[in-house]
Amino acid sequence: MGGEGEINTAGTRPIDRVSAEAPEMPTLAERLITASRLPYALGCVILGLGVFGLFNAFLAEFAKSASLGDAVAVAFAPQNVAQSLLVAYAFYSPRYMRMKLLETKASLSSLVPDGAEGFRRIFGGISSVRPQAVTWGLFLVALLVSVNAGVFTGGPSNISLAFDSAFAPLEFVATVLDIVSLAAVTLALSSVVWTYFGIARGIRRFGSASLQLRPYYEDAFLGLRPMGSLALSLATVYFGFITLLLLSAVTGGSNPSPAEIVGVGGFIAGLIVLGVLFFFVPLTRLHERMLTEKRDAKSALTPKLRAILQDVQSAGVVDSSHILRTDLMDRKVADMAVWPYDIGILGRLSVIAASVTAILISRIIALVFHI
Repeated sequence: MGGEGEINTAGTRPIDRVSAEAPEMPTLAERLITASRLPYALGCVILGLGVFGLFNAFLAEFAKSASLGDAVAVAFAPQNVAQSLLVAYAFYSPRYMRMKLLETKASLSSLVPDGAEGFRRIFGGISSVRPQAVTWGLFLVALLVSVNAGVFTGGPSNISLAFDSAFAPLEFVATVLDIVSLAAVTLALSSVVWTYFGIARGIRRFGSASLQLRPYYEDAFLGLRPMGSLALSLATVYFGFITLLLLSAVTGGSNPSPAEIVGVGGFIAGLIVLGVLFFFVPLTRLHERMLTEKRDAKSALTPKLRAILQDVQSAGVVDSSHILRTDLMDRKVADMAVWPYDIGILGRLSVIAASVTAILISRIIALVFHI
């Protein structure tokens, strides 16, 4: 394969070289799902929700109790179903975010000097294997420590390799599946975090690049509106994750103490606030660029307006066509946006954040009053 612009062997169109770190390449979580040869969304459901979620819980309980009814009850307990949905969602999210990024490629590439290669350089690393593997390893260690916290306080481990019952072979299979599921879950979660912050970092880097912005008289957003849509897509994934996390927390079936309600509720409320901040922070450099462009446009227009007013005061008559052109320019400058999104995107973000907050408040009220 050659570089971008090289003609392929058929001599028909240029070959677009894509490195292993380019955003066009799938993440590790995506590669696991696509290895199943299933349609991606269906693979997320079957593997994330089914195999690594419901079936894993069913097999673990059945190997322990030898009761089909108990195993089914544990597998389809509300908390386990919510957690399994969270796993399936975590497998789907990296691909969704990456596809949303690629939807902006054509429009954003036109704003950077070196086009598609500049776009890849700014958002490069999302699909890089090594940092993904490191992030995955950190998540795996953290989750192993959390699920086996009792070992450090003298309690039993949640993963046991002692097989001394008549169901020893089944217990072995259940343990192996449990370990595989643990690795798969941490892969999905780490891919969500890596892809989310990788794209957010790219948005900030894009704001610092030497951009060739569109003229304000062609586009009030200077060609940056796709960035606002991309930021909303990231926020949608984030708040969807928080919603499923909230459902997992409130479907435990136990009666939490007031301290637990305040602690968990405060933690999730903090995540909601962070989600709103994470929407704005990556866009701040673009906001500064847009403010500068609007300020410069106003400065360039001011002498023309001053000249018209001076002509009116001195001669009383000016060229009407010149007045109309200047007035049109003044309106265009006044309409220039200072954030790369319109009120509709901000409204959708508000609805998403308010919906998650309403779910949190309603569940806290229900727990407090035992509804």
